[in-house]
Amino acid sequence: MTVEPPPQGLPAVRATDSERDNAAALIQQAHADGRLDLTELDERLAAVYAGRTRPELEAITADLSPVAHGSTADRLVLRSKGSKLIRHGTWLVPPQIVVHSEHGKVVLDFGTAVLRSREILVEVDSEHGGVEFVVPQGWIIDLDDMVTEWGSIKNKAVPPVAGMPRLRVSGRIEHAGITVRHPRRRRWWWPFR
Repeated sequence: MTVEPPPQGLPAVRATDSERDNAAALIQQAHADGRLDLTELDERLAAVYAGRTRPELEAITADLSPVAHGSTADRLVLRSKGSKLIRHGTWLVPPQIVVHSEHGKVVLDFGTAVLRSREILVEVDSEHGGVEFVVPQGWIIDLDDMVTEWGSIKNKAVPPVAGMPRLRVSGRIEHAGITVRHPRRRRWWWPFR
């Protein structure tokens, strides 16, 4: 996930071990691609594991960011009818997303996505299906404009952190569910996600 620095006066958000590991993987991939020599690899890995905040990690990997999959349009329309549609990995997130789901499921994973805007508006129209949002910790989640008929809305996200991206979800669901959660942590005894 690409994040801008926090507004002036607010402290930078602290980095997690998972974010350090992701930054280290990006650096190692750049070395494998021939973009970094061995000296630069060592220097950057040392800096990543010494980094304390997200902006520090982003500064170390700013010139190594992968190209994101997806269109550069300001609006993305996703349709799922009787099937499962997943967006994950390094994908380009436009400011507005429209989700139509009928007897299907849509999963939007923002963990390593490239954000074009600090605020993402998602309009949902779902019948007998579901929409799942996987967000990094600290994101600001707004589900107040959702209308549900015989459905469920679950926000499992931890409390928000000032300066983090905002996910605003609106629309309606009928016999369907919306879930907002964080990435699942892998356990040493369970090899699957």
